Amino acid sequence: MLYVGKESYEYIKSKYVRPTAPVERFNRFQRADDIYEENSGLAPDKIYEGIKELFDKTKNEPHPVCKAKAFAYVLDSTRINCDIRDRYPAINMIDRPLHKIIINEWSREVFDEKLHEIAPIRHLYESNGVCTTWPDYDHSVPTWKDIFSLGFKGLRDRAENIRSNLQKERPLTEEEAAFFSGIKITYDAIIRFVKRCRAQAEKQNNFRLAAALKNVGEKAPETFYEAELVDYIYFMLCEHVQGLQVRSLSGFDDELYPFFKSDLKKGVTEEELRVELAFFFAQFAAIDNYWGQPVFIGGTKEDGGSLVNELSYLFLEVYDKMGIHNPKVQIKVGKNTPKPFLEKALDMVRRGNNCIVFVNDELIQKSLISLGATPEQARTADVKGCYEYAVKGAYSSGMNYFNLVKPIEFIFHEGKDGLSGADFGLTPPDLGSLDTFDEFYNEYKRQLKYHIGKIMETVNVYEDYLAYINPQSMLAATCDHNLYAAKDPLEGGAVKNSTTMAFGFLGDAADSLAMIKKYVFDKKLLTLSELKVVLDNNFEGNEELRLLFHSDPDKYGNNRDLPDFFASDIADFCKSVVIGKPNAKKRGGFWIIGFHVARMSYTFGLKTLASPNGRRQGEELSKNCSASMGQNKEGPTSAVLSVTKINALGVPGDVSLDLGIHPTTVKGDLGLRSMYSLLMTFIDRGGHAVQINVFDAETLRAAQKNPEMYSDLQIRVCGWNVLWNNINKTEQDGFIRQAESLV
Repeated sequence: MLYVGKESYEYIKSKYVRPTAPVERFNRFQRADDIYEENSGLAPDKIYEGIKELFDKTKNEPHPVCKAKAFAYVLDSTRINCDIRDRYPAINMIDRPLHKIIINEWSREVFDEKLHEIAPIRHLYESNGVCTTWPDYDHSVPTWKDIFSLGFKGLRDRAENIRSNLQKERPLTEEEAAFFSGIKITYDAIIRFVKRCRAQAEKQNNFRLAAALKNVGEKAPETFYEAELVDYIYFMLCEHVQGLQVRSLSGFDDELYPFFKSDLKKGVTEEELRVELAFFFAQFAAIDNYWGQPVFIGGTKEDGGSLVNELSYLFLEVYDKMGIHNPKVQIKVGKNTPKPFLEKALDMVRRGNNCIVFVNDELIQKSLISLGATPEQARTADVKGCYEYAVKGAYSSGMNYFNLVKPIEFIFHEGKDGLSGADFGLTPPDLGSLDTFDEFYNEYKRQLKYHIGKIMETVNVYEDYLAYINPQSMLAATCDHNLYAAKDPLEGGAVKNSTTMAFGFLGDAADSLAMIKKYVFDKKLLTLSELKVVLDNNFEGNEELRLLFHSDPDKYGNNRDLPDFFASDIADFCKSVVIGKPNAKKRGGFWIIGFHVARMSYTFGLKTLASPNGRRQGEELSKNCSASMGQNKEGPTSAVLSVTKINALGVPGDVSLDLGIHPTTVKGDLGLRSMYSLLMTFIDRGGHAVQINVFDAETLRAAQKNPEMYSDLQIRVCGWNVLWNNINKTEQDGFIRQAESLV
């Protein structure tokens, strides 16, 4: 691997995944035990025994303190390795050890004992593919600026100073005292851990790493390498030990730029900095979590200019030359973004590097201001996860994926699920009484609103317990807003406290409604009752009718008025029902929405009856705000025109387009200019996020048949990019169908 070298990269990979272990696509917490010396710490099974013994002694203490003591025990005990071939320490206990003994027990206590009354409704909605209701510990972003400016010791000391000042004003409550104690125990442990790593690095003659660890253990980082090292340590300890996903590695080219410039002034060469950056990238390429590890670049300066700088270009160049697909890269795009920079990124995409998603910076700023942010908060907003955005210091939860096709099923089945027959409680009018399409569509919205309300009510109940189940001392210390509030960021201490409803399968819902209007009410080809029978039988004996629905050109994603109206109108309706409504009392925030579906296209597709757009029962559902699979038949410009009819303003959960482009259309200088023009059309029309697959069906079929010949082939899957060989055949077949429709 360029910059890092093959030997070093093979070692780096061995830190995170056992070479002989089978690929576990969704398990990003694998533990590799073989590279650690026995005397560098306790064996993993001994640590688990120690956590259990400690928990037995401390489980009656406040949860932040109890968890912090267990966190400290793991950091004091885990085996570590600081091999000379690497510039970052290896940590043995990265399989979320606190979850298995402590967090899962507190979760069981809450959901099985305290809130057992909501279990039936959660099971009903999820098991039937209507909506998930998952407690969300997966979308945090620390205040990186404070981490880099204060360091671990500075974060601890700031928390202690604020605690002392608050105590001078009034006595702290027991909850507040436990909040601050948890932070102190946590950061004392981190500082000791850094010292342990330093000693291990010296023992292994890794003096470069040892010197950097000495500095970051005692003060804030001063060099580019030290800032990257702090970033890595925070990520590893928070995500893999503390038990909270870190969904951005920072606005990298902005927040690490001062360190980059300082090093250059001190005489560090650009080539040396490229190597430093490559070793940083290599850690996340080796971890290779299925969902990708986000990092964003670009944005807007206070004076309105672009934040793109020398580090931004170097970032893309190093990434490109390394030939990796993780971390995944989000680029804030605006009219101020230099064209050569975007052309560099687009060239990477057309050559198969699908790690990049483009997000509209102007839209992000306007959206956040519409939701109450200041212009400065909006300008400096984080991009996180797949393409969501939030002001710095915010905590937005929300693993609530809602199936927009299901209300159609409920209308056809007397308020019951079309497959299981489960009763969802809202009986629609008899099909024969729905004389006009407007009556049908109004009933769709009535069903949709009712079930949205049920989900919001249920989620609000359990989100009061997020911090009880999994208190976040490590994250809390990174933002002074939590500290002055003396509250966990999951319990209302964050700058903004929102909950997201993620609506899925907009394309299938819009197309299905268009076909119902067109063939039932306008052309009167069949009645609603007859259509119900056809769908219940999965189009068996009615293949000609299925093909008629499936091939009808009035499909979302092709700049057609009818389906595009439904997509836009449903989105507006969802906004009106959800945005601004209060979330859990302890969180004290509000609900927001998005249209991101992760892998639910497949899992909910299996639980969704055949739909009126010609989709068979069990087939995958449409992704994000994209056309139904294989239905974008009028080319990428039409797809852009369709999705930008949806008002993305005020939707921080995302309005994302998955765009497929045939390789022949983007060849040469003209092809690159076309890609740039298409991207800027998307931005100018108020689109939020776009990710691009440049592929053809022939290549994908060959890769499916001969995977060993396409080991480096990447594919963009919803909000992340993966190697083609790491997705299953069902998913591969879906992308082949998409590629077959490209023009």
